[in-house]
Amino acid sequence: MSSEEVTVTLSGSARKALKGTPVGELFEPTERRKLIAARVNGKLVDLSRPLEQDAAVDAVAIDSPAGLNILRHSTAHLMAQAVQSLYPGTQVTIGPSTDEGFYYDFAPPKPFTSEDLPRIEQRMRELARADEKIERMEMARDEAVELFARMGEHFKVDILRAIPEERVSIYRQGDWMDLCRGPHVPSTGWIRAFALLSVAGAYWRGDEHNAMLSRVYGTAFADQAALDEHLELLKLARARDHRRLGRELGLILFDSRAPGSPFFLPKGATVVNELIAYIRRLYARYGFKEVITPQIFRNELWRTSGHWELFRDNMFLTTDGENAAGELDYALKPMNCPAHAVIYACEKRSYRDLPLRLADFGRLHRAERSGVLHGLTRVRAMTQDDAHIFCALDQVAQEVDSNLKMVREVYDALGFEHMELKLATMPEEHLGSEQTWRQTEAMLAEAMGRNGLSYQTNPGEGAFYGPKIEIYVPDALKRRWQLATIQLDFNMPERFGLEYVNSRATVERPVMIHRAILGTIERFLGLLIEHTGGLFPFWLAPEQVRVLSLSEKVESYAKEIAAGLERERFRVGVDVRNEKLGFKVRQAELAKVPYMVVAGEREAASGTVSLRKLRGAKAQSMSVDELVATLKSEPAPG
Repeated sequence: MSSEEVTVTLSGSARKALKGTPVGELFEPTERRKLIAARVNGKLVDLSRPLEQDAAVDAVAIDSPAGLNILRHSTAHLMAQAVQSLYPGTQVTIGPSTDEGFYYDFAPPKPFTSEDLPRIEQRMRELARADEKIERMEMARDEAVELFARMGEHFKVDILRAIPEERVSIYRQGDWMDLCRGPHVPSTGWIRAFALLSVAGAYWRGDEHNAMLSRVYGTAFADQAALDEHLELLKLARARDHRRLGRELGLILFDSRAPGSPFFLPKGATVVNELIAYIRRLYARYGFKEVITPQIFRNELWRTSGHWELFRDNMFLTTDGENAAGELDYALKPMNCPAHAVIYACEKRSYRDLPLRLADFGRLHRAERSGVLHGLTRVRAMTQDDAHIFCALDQVAQEVDSNLKMVREVYDALGFEHMELKLATMPEEHLGSEQTWRQTEAMLAEAMGRNGLSYQTNPGEGAFYGPKIEIYVPDALKRRWQLATIQLDFNMPERFGLEYVNSRATVERPVMIHRAILGTIERFLGLLIEHTGGLFPFWLAPEQVRVLSLSEKVESYAKEIAAGLERERFRVGVDVRNEKLGFKVRQAELAKVPYMVVAGEREAASGTVSLRKLRGAKAQSMSVDELVATLKSEPAPG
């Protein structure tokens, strides 16, 4: 260790330390037990990393978001070490952490199955108990290529050859090593609370033309209590899986002849239509005008918009059948924004016409790869509560504020009490200048600050045409879903030559704001099914009331009640089957019907009903008028 000193700022206090001191030694022993890594001048590093210069140092606790990512990535390495010790000849590829755990892709001699997981997990526990030190090494990239080639790790060689840096880092634990940027936990003994969850197939680099690999999923937490809670939530998630629940409740259907394109059964269509009707009511209050645009356009439209250049691989291309060469000169629309630009350009616009707010529930199609399709949450055919606002630059702030207010109103109505915001910034492939991007990013940041909303930055995750505010909501199972987006776009108005005449009689370009609140209706419905367990709020329930007869003698009375409720515009079912009441009640409960109305001979004689609520309230006797009043008292948004 050098005798040269460096200045370290730790917890806001500056002090001296010897150059070369491991970062972890800066912290008190009692504090060190809770730390997994550190930030040195904002960069995450291992606790063993030596100090090389003056630095601001911050602790990273094991149960912090950054700490959990490190722990999970280290657990992925532990799993890979276990796999290669149990299954000689297996090659490793990549093993990142995720929001809820980690995975590692392997190329084993024989594909893994779920039966292999207990054996792998047991070997991981043995390696964790061995508490092997995890060490970081650096070497020249070409030297690393030779090393992994000798080890027979051809996928790692492929990864290394794509790395532009001349030097790379490798992590070793015991006699096992892996290419990795790090950081990692100090030793395998830090990895205590983990579980392997599932195994699936995955193509190398996500390309179906490449080798099929075995992907093993797992999760890890700072302690066993947090892991147990997470596993219980996963159990609940399986019980609430929208694909199963949606089918059981008669909402949706999937068929292999229409991959990625769900069927909405009558009840499911009711829920979708009620969601859209609610958003339409808001449109009337917030000044949006609804339009309907074509499904198929010539590709010249997509060339103008930039989709042909940057989104073509995600588009369904076709021909009109009149092209003798069979060229694919048309495409199904993946987005509505270019069509709205066409509408804007169809006539001359004045500043008096702005802001122009166009909304569209048009059907969209995207060529998602078959391997990523997942029920309603990843589809090829979709509908969005999509809107585009054309406005002057000095109107942007007011429009963004208005849409943030609309987002909050919708989420409150649907039972999502909390939301998290991110500012997604300029991606590597983008339209327009960096200066324009920085200007629009600043405008969105100011809007969130002005509305008292804290946010994080999501670097490089903006759309290719502009930055966006991404809004996430946590569901009942503590999962985060990205729903609403508000995006600023200076590029598409430029590409389409959109103009308006300002108050000084000169021509200007409008700003285009892309906005969705529910996002994709299909994906939102999948989230809502799992969030509520199929127990929709009364206004959204596909069947709000079910009338149950006690015997054949009151069948006509039960149907009369049902007809009367339908006239009051409630969605009503009636069960007059020759079955016991307990069976009928159970069937209504399984169907998640909010209210059950029981009609027997006593009720028929007195013109009353017995009302049961799904959520466990005792039966109440009341008149039909009181029943209607009770149902009408249920809150409805918009």
